[in-house]
Amino acid sequence: MDIDELLSEVLERLRGILDADTAAVLLHEEGTNELVARAARGLEEEVRQGVRVPIGVGFAGRIAANRQPVRLHRVDETTVANPILWDKGIQRMLGVPLMLGGRLLGVLHVGRLAPRDFTIDDEELLQVAAERVAAAIRTRQYAVEAAAAGMLERSLLPVRLPNVPGLQLSARYVPAENRAIGGDWYDAFTLPDGALWVITGDVAGHGLHAAVVMGRVKSALRAYALLGDSPAHVLELTDRKVEHFEIGAMVTVVCARAYRPFADWTISSAGHLPPVVAAPGVPTTLAAVQPGPPLGTVGMAPREDAHLELPPGGLLLLYTDGLVERRDEAIGAGLERLRDAVRAAHPATVSREVMQHLVGSDTPLDDIALLVLRRHPPVAGDVPTAAATTAKLRVREFAADSDSTRAARRFALEAAGPLPPAAHDTLELLVSELATNAVIHGGTPFRLAVARHASTVIVEVSDTGTGEVSLHDPAASDPHGRGLRIVARLADSWGVHNNGPSLGKTVWFRLDVAGGTLEFSS
Repeated sequence: MDIDELLSEVLERLRGILDADTAAVLLHEEGTNELVARAARGLEEEVRQGVRVPIGVGFAGRIAANRQPVRLHRVDETTVANPILWDKGIQRMLGVPLMLGGRLLGVLHVGRLAPRDFTIDDEELLQVAAERVAAAIRTRQYAVEAAAAGMLERSLLPVRLPNVPGLQLSARYVPAENRAIGGDWYDAFTLPDGALWVITGDVAGHGLHAAVVMGRVKSALRAYALLGDSPAHVLELTDRKVEHFEIGAMVTVVCARAYRPFADWTISSAGHLPPVVAAPGVPTTLAAVQPGPPLGTVGMAPREDAHLELPPGGLLLLYTDGLVERRDEAIGAGLERLRDAVRAAHPATVSREVMQHLVGSDTPLDDIALLVLRRHPPVAGDVPTAAATTAKLRVREFAADSDSTRAARRFALEAAGPLPPAAHDTLELLVSELATNAVIHGGTPFRLAVARHASTVIVEVSDTGTGEVSLHDPAASDPHGRGLRIVARLADSWGVHNNGPSLGKTVWFRLDVAGGTLEFSS
């Protein structure tokens, strides 16, 4: 039976055993100071009208407040709060609290239309019945909550990871040993401006409430990400929401955002463990991300963004603490095991190896959420763009305004390192032309990527505007339209990538330089 069927059956039997005319159950509504009529026989109006009784007020309210049985010899406005009872003509009432382990679940009461008092034996019998009812209610509530939480959990995890050109992704979610839903989650989504966001988070606690808070926080993060702000600002806005609407909740989150070619990642953490970074030919490390306080713990806490350069073939792994935390050891030991288990391989392979190494045949004591992504490794024969080169890559985003052209020139010259005078001037001119085109014709913020390898500099300028890139002969009076002709004339090679629907375009060029020393400023 479900709860309503169970209560209806129990109340009907109690009416017969106690020779009562009415029987009802009012349950304590969590988060309020009220009892709500849930089931009744002979008093169906209570349920149909949604009767609510404040704890401490009237007959049922006093039983709930004092946690003691009450036998009532007079039923009127001076003794009960619900007029349905005296309108019904009830003369005598007996009620007991529904308790389980010191916790108030509600009130069970019966009534008689005849002026015949309830006895101490009736009271003891009703208390025995209340114990059984309370246990049955809680058991069924747990089952209902578990089923609801499971459905909620499955609905909140991504159905499938986004298909992102240039990246490979994999994810896993494993519930705790007791299968009780927790607040762990992962998320990955793309936005209209071409940004990819990857997130893992953990709401403190387990059960339906943690799952509900998790869903709200996840939704808030997605909504604020649409504003185009940095991960740090998105966490600040979400923190305000948690502080105001999820009082008492504590949430750890790490957010990472990147634009094509996904070399430059902006990361911010709210009390979450650091992501793991792996790249070909270098040791695996933990990302240098300074975590701020968890959401919901310190009002209006400032957040910081960290920047991470991910080379071709590089891998980023986000996770929740259930993967590394063990009761009998320091968290550092688990982080070291995780670092040892991660390599720059396909994300599906890394997910499998990490779970084998850190979980194995053990039963997880906490939820585990795992999200892994890797940039495609360079392939022989690829167009030699900054995204594909194995050289040191520098990436920065610029606003769509006139000041950005000057800033882009400075950044490109700094990233390229020492150059002979002629190459210095040529690079400055070409970057200026492409940045100006992005501002004027793209009309959106643009990204500049610069790579230097031996005597070659490769530059990309990407924007999400809808304007097409093509060579044409401008009219003599037209102040624009010559930039690409300059690029085609001075660059050693150049080209255009269509990044996909709503993702804009990338214009690149390669410039062979001679006489420069391969040095980079950090």
